[in-house]
Amino acid sequence: MQPDLSFFAAAAALAVSALATVPALVAHARRIRNARPEGEKSGYRDRDGEATPQSIAAFSNKWQKVHVLLWAGVGLGCQTAFSLVLNASPLHSRWFSLQNWLNTASWGLLLVQAIAIATNRDSVRAYYQGLSLSGSSLLVGGALLVQLNAASAWWSAAGKTALVLCTASAIAAAGLVVASLSLPRRPDVFYNSRLVDRMFTVSAYRRLTFAWASALMSVATEKGDLELADLPGLNHRMRPTDQSAQWKAVNAKSSVIKSLLKIYGWCIFKQWTTAMANTAVSYLPWWITLRLLESLEARKPGDPIGPRLWLLLVWLGMAKLASALLESWLFWTMVSDLYVPIRSQLAAVIFEKAMRRKNVKSASKSQEKKGDTNATEQNDTAQPNQQTQGEGGADTSKEGDDNESDNTTGQKSRQAVINLVGVDAKRVSNFSLNQYLFPTSILQLVISMWFLVYLLGWIPIALGLLSVVLTIPINTVFSKVLFNTDKRLMKLRDAKLALVNEALQGIRQVKFSALELQWEKRILDLRQKELTTLWEYFRANVFLNGCWTAAPIVLSLTSLGSYAWLHGDLAASVAFVSIGILNTLDFAISAMPQLIRFGIDCWVSLKRIEAYLDGPELKPTRTYSDRPDICLELASLAWPIDDDDENKADEQQQQQQQQQQQDRFILRDVNLTFPPGELSVISGKTGSGKSLLLAAVLGEADLLSGSIHVPAPPGLDERHDDKAHPGNWVLPASIAYVGQVPWIENGTLRDNVLFGMPFDEARYAQTLAACALNKDLEALHDGDKTELGVNGVNLSGGQKWRVTVARAVYSRAGILVLDDIFSAVDAHVSRHILNQCINGPLCKGRTRILVTHHVALVEKHAKFIVELADGCASYYSADGNTQLQDDKKFLERIKSIEQQPVSEESADVADDAPLKRQNSKVAKKFVEDEARAKGSVKGRIYGVYIKDSGGWIYWGSLLVMFLLFQACSIAQPWVVRLWTGELGASSLFMEAQPRLPYHSTQQTLVSGGHHHFQFEAELSNGHAGGRGTKFWLSIYAAVCFAGVALGLIRFLVLFLATYRASKALYEKILFAVLRAPLRWTDTVPVGRILNRFTADFDSIDGNVAHMGGWFMVTLLNAVGICVASLFVSPLMAPVAVLCLGYCAWVGKVYLVAARPAKRLESTSKSPIFDFFGSSLTGLTTIRAFDRALPYTRTMYAKIEEYSMCSMNLYLFNRWVGWNMSVAGIVFTVVVTVFVLVQAGVDAALAGFVLSFTMQFSDTVLMVVRAYAAVELEMNAVERVIEYSEIETEDLSGAKAPAAWPTQGRLEVNDLIVGYAPHLPPVLKGITFQIDPAERIGVVGRTGAGKSSLTLALFRFLEPRSGSIYVDGLDVAKISLLDLRSRLAIIPQDPVLFSGTIRSNLDPFDDHTDAELHDSLQRVHLVSESESGAGSSSATVVESDPSSSSSGDTATNAEGTATTAITRPRNINIFRDLSSPISEGGHNLSQGQRQLLCLARAIVSRPKIMVLDEATSAVDMGTDALIQRSIRDEFIGSTLIVIAHRLSTIADFDRILVLGDGEVMQFGTPKELWHAEGSLFRSMCEESGEREKLKKVILGEEALIGE
Repeated sequence: MQPDLSFFAAAAALAVSALATVPALVAHARRIRNARPEGEKSGYRDRDGEATPQSIAAFSNKWQKVHVLLWAGVGLGCQTAFSLVLNASPLHSRWFSLQNWLNTASWGLLLVQAIAIATNRDSVRAYYQGLSLSGSSLLVGGALLVQLNAASAWWSAAGKTALVLCTASAIAAAGLVVASLSLPRRPDVFYNSRLVDRMFTVSAYRRLTFAWASALMSVATEKGDLELADLPGLNHRMRPTDQSAQWKAVNAKSSVIKSLLKIYGWCIFKQWTTAMANTAVSYLPWWITLRLLESLEARKPGDPIGPRLWLLLVWLGMAKLASALLESWLFWTMVSDLYVPIRSQLAAVIFEKAMRRKNVKSASKSQEKKGDTNATEQNDTAQPNQQTQGEGGADTSKEGDDNESDNTTGQKSRQAVINLVGVDAKRVSNFSLNQYLFPTSILQLVISMWFLVYLLGWIPIALGLLSVVLTIPINTVFSKVLFNTDKRLMKLRDAKLALVNEALQGIRQVKFSALELQWEKRILDLRQKELTTLWEYFRANVFLNGCWTAAPIVLSLTSLGSYAWLHGDLAASVAFVSIGILNTLDFAISAMPQLIRFGIDCWVSLKRIEAYLDGPELKPTRTYSDRPDICLELASLAWPIDDDDENKADEQQQQQQQQQQQDRFILRDVNLTFPPGELSVISGKTGSGKSLLLAAVLGEADLLSGSIHVPAPPGLDERHDDKAHPGNWVLPASIAYVGQVPWIENGTLRDNVLFGMPFDEARYAQTLAACALNKDLEALHDGDKTELGVNGVNLSGGQKWRVTVARAVYSRAGILVLDDIFSAVDAHVSRHILNQCINGPLCKGRTRILVTHHVALVEKHAKFIVELADGCASYYSADGNTQLQDDKKFLERIKSIEQQPVSEESADVADDAPLKRQNSKVAKKFVEDEARAKGSVKGRIYGVYIKDSGGWIYWGSLLVMFLLFQACSIAQPWVVRLWTGELGASSLFMEAQPRLPYHSTQQTLVSGGHHHFQFEAELSNGHAGGRGTKFWLSIYAAVCFAGVALGLIRFLVLFLATYRASKALYEKILFAVLRAPLRWTDTVPVGRILNRFTADFDSIDGNVAHMGGWFMVTLLNAVGICVASLFVSPLMAPVAVLCLGYCAWVGKVYLVAARPAKRLESTSKSPIFDFFGSSLTGLTTIRAFDRALPYTRTMYAKIEEYSMCSMNLYLFNRWVGWNMSVAGIVFTVVVTVFVLVQAGVDAALAGFVLSFTMQFSDTVLMVVRAYAAVELEMNAVERVIEYSEIETEDLSGAKAPAAWPTQGRLEVNDLIVGYAPHLPPVLKGITFQIDPAERIGVVGRTGAGKSSLTLALFRFLEPRSGSIYVDGLDVAKISLLDLRSRLAIIPQDPVLFSGTIRSNLDPFDDHTDAELHDSLQRVHLVSESESGAGSSSATVVESDPSSSSSGDTATNAEGTATTAITRPRNINIFRDLSSPISEGGHNLSQGQRQLLCLARAIVSRPKIMVLDEATSAVDMGTDALIQRSIRDEFIGSTLIVIAHRLSTIADFDRILVLGDGEVMQFGTPKELWHAEGSLFRSMCEESGEREKLKKVILGEEALIGE
């Protein structure tokens, strides 16, 4: 007897066991040598976290070790006894005996490994030794099964004892595998007090079966919900902190894709290996099915079932189990090793880059794209933004230009940067989920081809492949269409999102101007273009999928048809296995279109991310020195532009860069030294470059030449903020900054002041008092615990300024950089801040650099004064160091431009009251937490979606199409069953023919097929009997192509439903959000709203209906499988019911946990976008305070929370997948048992049934997944419907007369209003009347109700009682559109939209260029000589953070224009109406934005105009000129001016004084001056301008020198 397969299997098992035993013995010896003293215990810590004493005490692996020893001992005993029994049997042979003793030796080695595990006190090492033991045990068990299979003919002679012992040994091997896999790895570990995910804690068995998810699912079942605190933390590999360090370690100027491959190359290799192993194993069930069907074909009626069939049944179950295990872990590693880590890593890297990148806010000029076939379309796309290079709208004249997006305005906008995280990073991670399909598809193709050639032969397969090749040109065409459509879709989505974001950011201006309809139209026009492109994408996708679906059918028809035609016979074993293999091939082929789409999306997104990461970073423009002062030496300064990519830029981009260089505003040859520890003042006209000079001090400006020296600041690791105390609080070289526009985060007032610093109660109280905030805290409901909205929307303008000043003063910075902090506060508050704060004890000894127009206020305290004019700097120093020959004239000129002399009287605010300690009650939230639904999605949501997508009749007809398609799917194998059954009955001669293996050379050459075949009459008619091959082939082809046609039609109809629903839902939510009450838009973060317009509509546009269709398909498939199983025996009904019942229970448990996990994932995404947007807005402040690293860590935490939600959601998905797979395996095995034991089941019926049941586990899993996916995707619909049904403003009301208002009369009667029903009123019964064409000044201290009165006039606050009449009409009874469109307001915070100067002045092209130039001239943005197009400018201008500068004419004290002759001149962009305005107008200074808004109002010339501190950021001289223009331009109009500068309204007709929501005084300035106890007079006395105001009010001097 020669050795057989079982002998070699036993030898291989012994060799592997020996190799596995050696490390165990070595580790055991080392452990004995390094043994710790008895009783010594140590904790546990690894990179994931640290175990607590409680978790260590709860950890034990003793019983698992006992089971390992027990099974190893039992196995060795059984195997030894078996070997001894066989040695004594008559069948004893040398090779067989040797084989048994080899197995015995293997068991001995297994016992040695078990002992090593039992004695190992290191749980982690014992765990890995258990893995080694399980592998050895698995091989030994496999060798025993092979032996059982190979020696099945001997068991009757060997006796039952030998059979029982061998079987017991095999069972012991299985038990040892399970026991060794049951060893837990480590105790529970914690990181930052949060339990770390147990994936690397539990045993290998629980890990392989995803059982560690059960604990969290139990929590979800008990609570009916999950909270973020319930979720375990991430292991170290998925923490953004570690991922960032990993990226920095590998990304040495590498491309993004190379960096990702370096980091995840090993994970991808493991994924590919697992995927290809799974692919190979997935064919084993079909091979076993082939053998089963062949056995059934060969079995005659009455033949018993041999042991071979039962062994095949065991192998079938094991093969399905192995395939399920590999598939489950393939999908899990895709998520845990690639998808979530890549997404979070890219998000972290992009945010880090944003913290380092140049803060470029320039607007690029539109350029004509010559020769670009897409130019028209792109210009149309950009039109809503008035930019031809808007979001993604880069030059596409070069096909496939990878760097296109980086050089567009859109790419630089805040929302485009956020899109890199929200869209592009997700696309890259999505591709990482599916890229394994590339190698597996190739492997599937190879194995399938081999299998099919084995079954059918070369000729049928060659003919089939030839037919498939003919479809390639069609696929190529549709693939190209899909690629181009996807690129256009991305650009349109970016442009639409930028437009929506801009509308939301400027929603106050939109509402004040009643522009909701216009903005709605602009957004919907762009949305319609997106939907049109989306429909083109759907059609291309459907037809491409149709081609890919038809290809396998054509292959099947051609292959089976040619085989049957050549052979005249089609056996069931050949037919059904071939169809099964072809279906597998169908999946591999049909997955390619989706994979190609993911690949295209990934490539485009990678290039966008890479373009951003390669963008210019903030260069070190400052030189650190040991000197305490700040010095600029011959420094030429400009706002930053993107200039680092000149080598990469194409010709057009270089031209843009050259144009930017020409248009840049430049401060030239600046020589300044700011004295340390003193107050320095920077002054100059609006647009002269003051903010640019501060930016240079902060390192935020481009240094063109010269040098900037600043003290070297301490690093974060040197600050030791947590150990700060009053003695070491101030760090002399550290910088704090207050920007021209106050930046406030969503958080409590205290958090905004502390800004990450430790809380020092005494210093905190001093800071609030110095910044005059104590009275404000008394007015706020929760004091300093009051939550502030984004950008401080629930604070007044002055309060926002003082909070940001308090942040700088409280900080540890020794250098305070303050930009125009007095512009939005009352005069008396200004003096208080100057005396108690800027020159108070908290700032004593700190270097203070202050930009202000109030030079006269601070001149006495300043040691150094700088004036900017004509692009140059002049200065005066108190120590006599000056650039000027006549210091007195210098100071007089500054003060004459800025402000008249102020009184030296003390005007400190009585704000030194001690800070009141707030009660410990929970403060009310201003920004409420995002609502999160609980339980399943309500039926009403489905009803709304169905109604919007076509209605019940439409979906009913769609269901009929799906039923017809399912009928075709069942009919296809049934036709084959009838076909093969008929041929099998009429071809009795085949039974006598031997079944030769395919590798027979003669058969290959003659038949080309698996079965022996004889050329007889079959070649002439297809078959000797029955209806013939031609008939059945025709029927099969008709059914198949009917299925393809129905498949195409159903998905076109389904996509049409998607189109309709997307369109309707988008219109609803846009309508509601644009018309939501102002308080709603203030309390809901923009990022949360944008999440609805982005992520949720991504689901609605592409996933919701698709998932609904998927659910219907899989559900009908599952029903079809159960029906097919009944063909075997009616007794299968209870089995099917039990399996389906178990699956339903598993699905229910899964959904209870998955629903809240998905909702948590959705709600944890919004804070990332909110925080990213806020950080980009306050980027200069964050970097100035050196808070970039803490903010990066905060972003890490938010990304980590999002990843935690995703990981657990996918963990639940894998748990349900594994359990469904087990149920499917049981069902398949039971059905196969019925097939074997049921009489009358022929091979054709068995093939029909098994072809369905083989898919049961996958299908039932797909049903649950599809249902869950529908619910989870409907969560997006639920969230959109939630916002589309919010309460909107009252849209009713009568239409106002066409000419209303004709006079401008305003009557307010007993008006009471409040911000919310639960809040106290802010206006308490005020009554007054304004006559037509009157100029009314409104004054009052902070919180008096000035802005509330404005909101009530425009009906943002509805009156609780009382009324407002305009020209005799009650504004409460007029439609909001008519009311707000007939009135005009210029808010303190000016809002501009991206586009051009013209689009901001006249968005609807109602006026001529001459009128627009005239309005710019009226507000002194251009001089009379510049108002014509193309005129040159010699004025000095400033563009706040711009690359295209802007500014005013420089004027002398008399208001006449002056011109610099000898130095280079900056260009005034206001001379050209087509000059670009960037997003939010950030390429202009604050003063310029205010003036442009005023010019916009002058163009409209309303009858009633409200100015709310509309010129607060403008220099005094220009303000005086503007006030003259207002008087001249608004003759006949009623003016209501809210002002902090009393000089602005001192000569008005009447003054309205408000206090605590009541009218304190109302009359002419002279009447109020002389009134006894006049509040107005006291305000004048405290203003510091008493003498000037007295002269103006009493008529002794005009407000402006004439």
